[in-house]
Amino acid sequence: MMGPFGRAITQYSIAFVLAAMVFVLPGCGGDRKKTETAGKSTKSKPKSGSSTKPSITKAGDEGRRTVGGIPFDVYFENPLGEASDQRLVAGGGVVGPAGTDGGMNTGGNTTPSPAEPEPEPVVASAGGPNWSELITVEELLGEVKSIRNNLNSRMVNFGAYKRSTLEIPVFGSTLAFLADIARRHDGEVKWKEKAHFIRALAIEMVDVTSSSTAGVKKSYDKVNESYLKICDILDSNDPPELPEVEAEADFVDFVEMGYLMKRLERGEEWLKNNTGSEDSFNENGPLAQREVSVFAAISESFMTEGFGYNEYEDFAEWANGMRDAAKAMHKAVPAKAFNEFDEARSKISQSCTACHGVHRNG
Repeated sequence: MMGPFGRAITQYSIAFVLAAMVFVLPGCGGDRKKTETAGKSTKSKPKSGSSTKPSITKAGDEGRRTVGGIPFDVYFENPLGEASDQRLVAGGGVVGPAGTDGGMNTGGNTTPSPAEPEPEPVVASAGGPNWSELITVEELLGEVKSIRNNLNSRMVNFGAYKRSTLEIPVFGSTLAFLADIARRHDGEVKWKEKAHFIRALAIEMVDVTSSSTAGVKKSYDKVNESYLKICDILDSNDPPELPEVEAEADFVDFVEMGYLMKRLERGEEWLKNNTGSEDSFNENGPLAQREVSVFAAISESFMTEGFGYNEYEDFAEWANGMRDAAKAMHKAVPAKAFNEFDEARSKISQSCTACHGVHRNG
């Protein structure tokens, strides 16, 4: 004899079989036969016992439909429709009952894949300064020519050299700086491929004339040898025994900031004496424009990593202010805008005074 548990299992099994027959018999045709007689087709009667359908009743007062005592709502009302639903779910599988994966997710994950994070915005590289916006090729070459003329008069003999040992380091440092700007510049400079040799030779001149033995004849000979090689390169000649030096270099690696500062001081004094009035401004406009372009380039160099005092916020503010004022002066020259030029010149003087008050005087 079966206990209550066994009887329950039997009832559920019978109910399941009967429910399956509901879908199989009508939909698939069962054991029906087709009989052809005299051009007519007739349907054969179903086999004995095959026409029995499971009874559907209402149980108790709840009004729930049952099949063999099992609540009807545990079955799908349209099982074939549910089985044929091939919609994809987020996880890559097929939608099954109650929105499950249906066993078709090859990744084995039944939950939707998380949304991919938004890509981080690409920040453009700052890169180096656009030197052509600060100093044109013509202005750069004009300043190099001016330095060469000044050095010619100081290297003509040992006596002239000896009287100029305090000035030559400033000219040499500015020349080395401009040679490296020419190397970086996007304009055409005929000696650009050899600019690093000019830079190295100019620094040789600076090192000798700033040493304790600068005033001896042997030092003059060494400085003059370096200078003549520079002149050869500028004249498109190939001097012998050029120094071995890498083309790439940072400003901090070859030039003393103090000498470039002295160059700015000389330029500031020249501007004061030669553009202080509207008449002198109009008369010396082209030279003033070249001068302020040198100001802009040197000020920009002070902001490069490791050079100057750019780790100090106030220094960066003054250097940027001086560069921007120089650019404003540069624009004012062709516009004949003396007032704007003079106002910007005053800003440069104020920046120099404020910066020196902190960084030069401690």
